[in-house]
Amino acid sequence: MHFFSLDIYNGKYADFLERIKNPTQKTLIFTPNPEILLRASKDPDFLGVLKQATYNTPDGNGLYTGTMMQEGRSFFVSCLLTFFQKKKIQNQYGELIKWSDLTWDLFYEAQKTGKKILMIDNYRIQDPKNEFEIRKKSIQSNLWERIHQYYPSLYCTLVFDGDETSEALAKLIKKENISYIFSCIGMKKQEERLIEIFSFLPSDQKVVWLGVGASVDFLLWLQKRSPQIFQTLGIEWLYRLLLEPKKRWKRIWDAVYNFPKQVQKTTHSS
Repeated sequence: MHFFSLDIYNGKYADFLERIKNPTQKTLIFTPNPEILLRASKDPDFLGVLKQATYNTPDGNGLYTGTMMQEGRSFFVSCLLTFFQKKKIQNQYGELIKWSDLTWDLFYEAQKTGKKILMIDNYRIQDPKNEFEIRKKSIQSNLWERIHQYYPSLYCTLVFDGDETSEALAKLIKKENISYIFSCIGMKKQEERLIEIFSFLPSDQKVVWLGVGASVDFLLWLQKRSPQIFQTLGIEWLYRLLLEPKKRWKRIWDAVYNFPKQVQKTTHSS
């Protein structure tokens, strides 16, 4: 797959997971979904940031739809093929590699092998303003206990963005021999932050970095991931929209309408 001059990894999820479990050098992974790609198409700086990744992996069925539109199919036909011929589409264009799945699997891998994890969270909540922030502050203050409920032997360090410089975090990574870094501080900002930290480490540092959005909130049950049937059908976006319509509708609209519209526009202009 290829969008807006950005190459997207094409392969099987299991093969990719095995590849990153034991890296031979520092490895930077971004997982573009339609919303991220839409923003990158209109933000050259962000597109340049994404191009610095070791891997950009496909996160979202909309990328299949967009790819087939680039090949000349209509939006409607592309949607039907994406929904009803999933196996064939995955064999042709590669399987989805979602940040939520990668986060879960690498947490399990770290617990099993004794590898260490660093999480960079968005901000330390001091004065919660709503129910979500009240719950998140409670989790932040008891993170070790919370993590060890689900991963009893996991070594995990939490850092809040802004508490440490990128150079200081790089020194921590080298000193503690961190294997996996998860940044969940928001689109574009998290990718820029990882690249900045990345620059202070030698190329042979065996560490995997991921921009993971809300994965940590899923892991700690702060947010509930969609039921398996929604995941299987590729309509997790619909579940999130039904759950939080006011919060989600703009992002969903960007993914299911504005992204294919932008793909169509750029395809016809090229």
